[in-house]
Amino acid sequence: MKLTASFLSLLFASGVVATPISVDSLRVERGLGGDELSSDGLQARQSTSLTANEFNTGGCKDVVLVFARGTAQLGNLGATPGLPLYNQIKSALGSGNVAVQGVNYDAVAHGTLPEGVDATAANNMATLITKVANNCPDAAILVSGYSQGAAMVHASIKRVTATVKARINAAVTFGDTRNEQDGGTIPGISADRTLIICNDGDEVCDGTLEITAAHLQYTPRVPEAVSFMKSKV
Repeated sequence: MKLTASFLSLLFASGVVATPISVDSLRVERGLGGDELSSDGLQARQSTSLTANEFNTGGCKDVVLVFARGTAQLGNLGATPGLPLYNQIKSALGSGNVAVQGVNYDAVAHGTLPEGVDATAANNMATLITKVANNCPDAAILVSGYSQGAAMVHASIKRVTATVKARINAAVTFGDTRNEQDGGTIPGISADRTLIICNDGDEVCDGTLEITAAHLQYTPRVPEAVSFMKSKV
């Protein structure tokens, strides 16, 4: 079953959804407003692709953003907030100055695992971040993720060396499933380089692994993330 964001909004507004929906059972396959999102290559302006492999295919830029999508989201960015973040960070810093690399992992349910993610996936993300740090000594490195992707940020940063941790200019999470467990921090990243964005009413930020409407509404918070990232590069 495919659900549009507008249809989901209608369900929540009408009270049809009386209890929280499991974060691992929801699949959103359309973009905001119900428009189909293409799987074409990324464009310089207002991309609609859910996949970004700009570091893997094009190498270093002045800024490299590594982003991990949430559970069951398509591509390696997901429709929200990954795609809006892609477009807005490009707009803020200049498209030619930023390489966005989505994390290629299965993004299936791993809520019962100790870190909330598959260890192999976390190792692979750590390897990607390390590769960016080693290959791009002059680049500013940004790391971000949504929902399970936020847990990927926590788990992967734990796995990189202190030298690589020091290279990360900013770590930003949305709807962070490890917020409660890690005490509102991302271990290994100083507070001044950390931004954890949690909406009021988003129960996954309280460690419940259940989502309400608030967990689906992070696109309006993307400008906050971009402003923070811009201030750190």
